Amino acid sequence: MAEESQQKQSPPEKTEEMLPVLEQTCADYSQYLDVNTDKERKMIEDSIEEMLTHLDEFCGVVDMVRSESNLALNKTLPELYERSLEIRKTYERIDQLEAFVNVVRRNVNMMEELVNQAERDYSSLNSIKSLFTNIKMPIFAPKKPVAPKPEVRKKFVPPEIFKTDDFFPPKEDTKTSTVTEER
Repeated sequence: MAEESQQKQSPPEKTEEMLPVLEQTCADYSQYLDVNTDKERKMIEDSIEEMLTHLDEFCGVVDMVRSESNLALNKTLPELYERSLEIRKTYERIDQLEAFVNVVRRNVNMMEELVNQAERDYSSLNSIKSLFTNIKMPIFAPKKPVAPKPEVRKKFVPPEIFKTDDFFPPKEDTKTSTVTEER
C-alpha cells in the first residue's frame, strides 16, 4: 500500500517542473483580469463634460427665450396695442376724408351742372343769333321782321356748398403751439 500512496502523490520532481508553467499560466490569467480603465474613464469623463457643456448652452437658450418672452409680454404687446388704437383713429380719419371727398364731389357736380345751365342760358350762340337778326340786311334778315324778344335774365342764386370747418375744425393745440414756437 505504501507503493500505491506514492503513486497517487506526484513526485517532487514533476511538481517542480510544473511550477514555472503554472506561474506563467497564472500570470497570463491575471493579465486577462487586469483591465486598464484609464482609457474608458477618460472617454466617459469627456462625454460627461460635453453633455454638461450642451446643458449649459441649452439653459442659456432657455433663459434668453424667457427674457424675450417677458419683453414681448411686458413691452412689445402694450406698444402694439397702443399702435392698433392709433391705427383705428387713422381709419376713422380716412372714413371722414372719404365722406368729405364725396361731399366735395357732389358740390363740384352741382356747380358743373349750374355752369352748363348758365352756358345754355347765356351762351354766345344766342348773342350771335340776335346780332344777325338785328342787322338790316336782306341776306341775314328773316322774311318777316320779328320784334326782338326782351331778354329775361335769370338772377344767379349761388348754391349752398360745404365748409371745410364743418369737416376739419380748427385745432386749438395747433394755434397755441405756433405761438409758443414763435417766442
